[in-house]
Amino acid sequence: MNSDIRIGLVGADTSHVTAFTKLLNDTSDPAYIPGAKVVACYPSFSDDWDKSYTRIEGFRSELQGKYAVAMVESIEALMGQVDAVLLESVDGRRHLDELRRIIAAKPCPVYIDKPLAASLADAKAIIRLLKEHDIPAWSSSSLRYEANLDKFLAGEHGTITGADTYGPCALEPTQPGLYWYGIHAVEELYRILGPGCRKVQCVSSEQADVVTGEWSDGRIGVMRGNRTGKGEFGAVVYCEDDVYCVPRDKQAALYRPLLEQIVGFLETKVAPVPLEETLEIMAFIEAANDSATAGGKAVELDTSLD
Repeated sequence: MNSDIRIGLVGADTSHVTAFTKLLNDTSDPAYIPGAKVVACYPSFSDDWDKSYTRIEGFRSELQGKYAVAMVESIEALMGQVDAVLLESVDGRRHLDELRRIIAAKPCPVYIDKPLAASLADAKAIIRLLKEHDIPAWSSSSLRYEANLDKFLAGEHGTITGADTYGPCALEPTQPGLYWYGIHAVEELYRILGPGCRKVQCVSSEQADVVTGEWSDGRIGVMRGNRTGKGEFGAVVYCEDDVYCVPRDKQAALYRPLLEQIVGFLETKVAPVPLEETLEIMAFIEAANDSATAGGKAVELDTSLD
């Protein structure tokens, strides 16, 4: 008997659907992860955003032709074939509505790809919905589990007193400010410092966003999102007795550590990242966007679910 957890995909407009499916379904891949398999997909997309509608056909064809993933015509049809869902829609604006339909059809474990939502209001509504129905769920960027960052945090480094993270930060009108690509460097900052940011200030130009966050214990975290120059990810971590540079390991498989976390979550129903921390990340992004609009004024984070 095949004991693999049957995964359904909602959304097929991001490269994540084929990259994740390869790692879960292709047993000949050296990075293959056992325990779960993508079996079906509802290939939703956004017809008002070119980052979505121009890519759907290629990813859908690869899922069907290369990995024998069944295409279905609705979320309701999908839920009759799967044990869990990866909500992969590239457009964060779709996540709340699609999650409502998933839960209505069949409450089950859900991983929601970044960003959780494209607004703080939607993020709060998503978390209220998940809590109301007691759904095991979480969300994360793959950069949270970047290989060099993992090695650094697992090693000897002393007490962390602050951090700067950096990464590309292209802007898209449908995903305001940092919600689109800036979220990756924000996730890395939270992986290093953890939750507890009180307020942020954002200086923004055509070339970059620089967000300074003040944590409740006095630590300072800085996220720099670049729109010019080389688009690299990395971090500088300040500790009591040294300063450490943590660039991205370009040789390591980027998605495998995240997929290992996802499969572990599907097996245990325990989320690696609490929803409360993800809510704070959304509040950080919203406050940074508001601060940029207000010319760099300090903005407090709103993490209330009221």
